[in-house]
Amino acid sequence: MIRITKHQIILGLIFIFAFVLRIYGLNWDQGFHLHPDERFLTMLATDISLPSSLKNYFDYSTSPLNPYNYDQYRFYVYGTFPVFLTKVIAVVFNLNNYHHLVLIGRVLSALFDSLNIFIIYFIVKKLRPRSHFLLLAPLTYSLLILPVQLSHFFAVDTFLNFFLLLSFCLLLYQKIIPASLAFALALSCKVSAFYFLPILFLLWLWLFLKAKQKNSILFSTLSAFLVSILFFRLISPYTFSFSFQLSPDFLNSLNSLRYYSRPDSFYPPGIQWLNRNLFLHPLQNLLIWGLGLPFSVFFLILLIKSFKKLRLNFNPVLIIAIWVVALFVFQSTQFSHSMRYYLLIYPYLGLIFTLFFTRFYPNKKFLSWFLVLQFLSVCAFLSIYSRPHSRVQASRWILDNIPFDKKLSAESWDDALPLGSSPYQIISLPFFDQDTPQKWQQINSSLDEIDYLVLSSNRLWASIPRVPDFYPISSQFYQDLFSGHKNFSLINRFQSYPGISLPFLKQCIYFGPTNYPGQRTSWLDIDHNCSYPGIYFRDDTAEEAFTVYDHPQVLIFSKSLPNQL
Repeated sequence: MIRITKHQIILGLIFIFAFVLRIYGLNWDQGFHLHPDERFLTMLATDISLPSSLKNYFDYSTSPLNPYNYDQYRFYVYGTFPVFLTKVIAVVFNLNNYHHLVLIGRVLSALFDSLNIFIIYFIVKKLRPRSHFLLLAPLTYSLLILPVQLSHFFAVDTFLNFFLLLSFCLLLYQKIIPASLAFALALSCKVSAFYFLPILFLLWLWLFLKAKQKNSILFSTLSAFLVSILFFRLISPYTFSFSFQLSPDFLNSLNSLRYYSRPDSFYPPGIQWLNRNLFLHPLQNLLIWGLGLPFSVFFLILLIKSFKKLRLNFNPVLIIAIWVVALFVFQSTQFSHSMRYYLLIYPYLGLIFTLFFTRFYPNKKFLSWFLVLQFLSVCAFLSIYSRPHSRVQASRWILDNIPFDKKLSAESWDDALPLGSSPYQIISLPFFDQDTPQKWQQINSSLDEIDYLVLSSNRLWASIPRVPDFYPISSQFYQDLFSGHKNFSLINRFQSYPGISLPFLKQCIYFGPTNYPGQRTSWLDIDHNCSYPGIYFRDDTAEEAFTVYDHPQVLIFSKSLPNQL
């Protein structure tokens, strides 16, 4: 008879709790597919089909699963495992369509990230088997903000994070061949899994140095290496065009990605990274938005408390610390340092927090305050999924208040409003194009026609003014627009900040800085005409991807109506 312990029951409850946080507001964009990367993967999952045979599966040129056999997906740099898994489940449950595929992908993303709860528990159990706080690390990870947000997206990041963490855990338990299979699965999610190889090597070296039967370790490692290569070839067949020869399409995609990641390419999604502080900016995003301020503050207290007691011995804890520091430094020196690239250190930060707490400062009052404040922090973030998406709110307002014969603008590289089938004539403004007389002749001509200027996020106005040398006219345009020196006046804005809804207030209180071009920063605003009264924390200065997908700020300017700011 299987005996279930109290620890196992609580661990199961933590998993359920983490999963609920990650699927809360699952259809957050009300079916409009407002995450561009997610939209791309959903389109791919919709268009591909299952092969007719095993031979067809491995046939690079004819397989209907191969993204490179479709012209619209020739630039493809993600792994295929998350897409294929989503596709198979959709086919099995007869949900193989554009609308349901994205929801299945989001559920899987939330599930895989929630499964980290168990892996983290087993890592702590191996490192601190007698600790009274074995459940603290998985509970802490369940409350970190960025993993909760990324679990709401059908993308590859949470899958990659899970399999890398699993490979570390299995290797820690000396399960060398299963660890190699987990790493192969990580590679099939995203090729950046290679960054983790040195950490696995250090952990393997630690195991090897303390092993009594070193020949057995060497034999298992050689076997694992061969098995993982074969397994990767099996589950990621289109990385190779023939045998073990890398696909030219795959290599071309990587080369294109490297070009787009250069600051001199001026690729529109990369404009946001120009003139950024390579360490301060990612550190701010990590501490304030990704981890949440309570975790960051309490973690800093633990570091101070334990600094003099630390002993740098070569062991898994030191290896974990090396991974956290190395990945942060590496990613922070890259031109593009998106928050999602740092997801791979979040489980280990939760582990370090727990290990430091249990060893150097096991104060229960300290722990209680931390858990309460971090829980409130993640609840504040989840509030963005408790109300309609800001673009959906704006779309409804446009349809209800703007006559159909009016002309609306849309910025290139951003979603046009209203969402869905629009009764309006939409005029696109190519602000991301290099400033030239021809560009501004076209834009000025369009501005003369447009009745309402619609900015559906801060994707352009928060990034273009950062590079006035490349965008002198566009930067000045946005500064003049927000200063009221243009022919357009701001008549409405739709915001969905993290916070706490308090209907009895009858107003919205906003804390935190804004980043309107050419405007002085205001750390406190009170809005008496907002739709969801409460106390909110503005994340305007956070990385673009943290806000523009699930809670962008929408601004609507009118050429004729008075300024209602």
